[in-house]
Amino acid sequence: MGRKTFLAFCLFAPWLTLAQWGCTDPQANNFDPNAILNDGSCQYNTTNYSMTLVQNLNDLLQENSGLVRVGNYLYTVNDSGGENLIYELDTLGNLLRSIEVQGATNIDWEALTSNSTHLFIGDFGNNNGNRQDLCLYRVIKSELIQDTVQAEKLSFYWSDQIDFTPSPNATDFDCEAFIASEDSIRLFTKNWNNLGSNVYQLPNYWTDTIPAQRIDSFFVNGLITDACQSPQGNQVYLLGYKNNGNNFYTSFIWNLWDFNGSHLFSGNKRRIEIGNVLTVSQTESIALSSSHQGFVSAEKVVSVITIAPKLFSFDFNQYFTYAASQEIISNPPYLIIYHPAIYAHEVKINSSFK
Repeated sequence: MGRKTFLAFCLFAPWLTLAQWGCTDPQANNFDPNAILNDGSCQYNTTNYSMTLVQNLNDLLQENSGLVRVGNYLYTVNDSGGENLIYELDTLGNLLRSIEVQGATNIDWEALTSNSTHLFIGDFGNNNGNRQDLCLYRVIKSELIQDTVQAEKLSFYWSDQIDFTPSPNATDFDCEAFIASEDSIRLFTKNWNNLGSNVYQLPNYWTDTIPAQRIDSFFVNGLITDACQSPQGNQVYLLGYKNNGNNFYTSFIWNLWDFNGSHLFSGNKRRIEIGNVLTVSQTESIALSSSHQGFVSAEKVVSVITIAPKLFSFDFNQYFTYAASQEIISNPPYLIIYHPAIYAHEVKINSSFK
């Protein structure tokens, strides 16, 4: 050990001795009042929440898949077979107008997200697992005031997919969810086989066709249909549903927070059950209006009964009542190497679905 390294270790050693890792969320079952470093171990009772119905949506949006809030408006798209249109809604769910997207083709538009400058359309629906034309389209947000916008195509492929044999609803390379920041884009797969979700990363802009690199995995116990993040980037929400037999689906939202950097599953993970197909239809999209408040949209169900497409609102502030009075230190990167339990935890997360 060099002299500088030894001195640095001596400086941090007393603090490391006193610091305690554990669950730092007072609302968790295993909250440790002595813990000041969150190790992602928090456990919660089953959480049930009833969303508020804003209204049934216009039947033009019966295949809505993707929702994002920009300013005072919500934007959505229809999925496979839909037109090259972005639909503008007010926050009461009223359809205001449609925006034609030029330079784009709707193979299977499944999600919308945005950063400070651009809105992104995810054309990566892949129920059969055999698509080799996956792409995103990006549109300048300030141009959404127009009735026609120009899209730029960003093509990609899954870095670890080598088999393109069609496997209807039996693939781990389907995708309906992504989030964008100023420097990167992260995609969450809809794993039909193991009910997990793999996280892949792309830059926020590129040319040619590039691989999306797999960086993480998590057992979500369902099928992820959308994702969103708070403006500060410290809250991520994953929307999904699970087939509990005979196509009777129940819907859920995973709330992820207090995580370490880009390791979204390293912090707190709370699953919130939000209803079944009879009460919320088939939930497809989620968007935030603040860190803990937002909207969920659902597409039309036509089966034994017909259920209209819907827009709901939610407010999860009750799960964060302690935040204003608590100061929590979250996973300092330079400490992870000194804590074997955390290292093992991260290895386990990243090797869950190989």
